[in-house]
Amino acid sequence: MNPIFGALLPIFAVIGVGWGLRRSGLMPAEQWPAISRLAYVGLSPALLFSVISRADFDAITVAPAVAAAALGFIAMGALAIALKPLINTDGPAFTSIFQGSVRWNGLVILALATLSYGLSGEVLVSLIMVVTIPIVNVMAVTVLTIWGTSEKKPDVGAVLWRIISNPLILGCLAGGVANVFGWFQSGPIADVLALMGRAALPLILLAVGAALDFSALNARRHLLAISVTMKLIVAPFVFGAVAYAFGVRGDELAIVVLVGASPGAASAYVLAQQLGGDRRLTAGDVTASTLLSMITLPLAVWVATQIG
Repeated sequence: MNPIFGALLPIFAVIGVGWGLRRSGLMPAEQWPAISRLAYVGLSPALLFSVISRADFDAITVAPAVAAAALGFIAMGALAIALKPLINTDGPAFTSIFQGSVRWNGLVILALATLSYGLSGEVLVSLIMVVTIPIVNVMAVTVLTIWGTSEKKPDVGAVLWRIISNPLILGCLAGGVANVFGWFQSGPIADVLALMGRAALPLILLAVGAALDFSALNARRHLLAISVTMKLIVAPFVFGAVAYAFGVRGDELAIVVLVGASPGAASAYVLAQQLGGDRRLTAGDVTASTLLSMITLPLAVWVATQIG
């Protein structure tokens, strides 16, 4: 069995459990936002702190892979804008296609990289998250500001503060500081943070499943097909080509391709709702890319391993 596919099975099984819990009513729909926020704000930063604070960076060379991932997101954003005249749709729908092309579910990929590549994969994806989250958010907000329909345009200062105060970024930065100074490498605080971190990924995966909206798959199917194709087929190729050009090989190349091939994130729906994007198209993209990535992720990584 392909090791990536083997690692995907438990991840998608947990996602399926989340969908089943919401669908059955055992966990009512109105409770899931609180669960998602707990995992995102409270537990995920603890996970990232724990991983980065204990990482042995002397044994890991990650700069080319992180740079390649960052450039990959920028390239996908530029490609989406270049294709806008050919897509020939309204502004809000284009913003959803753009977000579908550049947004990625970092915590799902973190879980997959951890299961497949161990600590080195966990550290690399964590570092890619802290570098690329600001880049992706700035691009998405800019495009929504230009082509969205919301009459309330975002305040630049508020957007910058939202990025700077992102819990995932803060967790990574705090972990980096602790790593440099040797703080919390062991002891009760390190144990508490590690225990909290272990609860993050299961809750995130359950929340991803609970957020799946199959009814949204009927929204503007031709545009949905474009968005999903950009994310699951074009993006892995772009990320892989950039990483290969940067000299990235082996497991690091496969991980950069994994990042490019990631399904969409629910944060795209929240931003579309706030800034005038096409919410239904975005919901459909997140659902379709999550489901189809079970097929495309192993294929993308297999191609990367054959090349690198």
